Amino acid sequence: MGSHVDRDEDAPNAPVVSVSLGDEAVFHVGGLKRSDPKNRVVLKSGDVVVLGGEARFAYHGIDKVRAGTSDLLGEGGRLNLTLRRVCAL
Repeated sequence: MGSHVDRDEDAPNAPVVSVSLGDEAVFHVGGLKRSDPKNRVVLKSGDVVVLGGEARFAYHGIDKVRAGTSDLLGEGGRLNLTLRRVCAL
C-alpha cells in the first residue's frame, strides 16, 4: 500500500492500530508531509503498530512484502488487521 494518511474517521484523537500477520513487510512512516523523510522497519507476523498522538496523521505505508517469510497462511501472503474508531464517542 502506498504512502497515505488515515483521515476519514470522526475520532482523530483515537489511534490507528495495525496488526501484521503472515509474510514480513517493509513498513515506512514519515512526517506530516508526503515529502518528509521516512523511517523503515520490517514487520514480522504478530507485530503491532500504533499510530497515535503526533504520528496519527503521519504518512505511512508498505513498501514491499517479503514472500515466503512466514508459514502462518497456508498459501502464503500477508494479512493486515487495521483497528480504528470511526465515530466519536
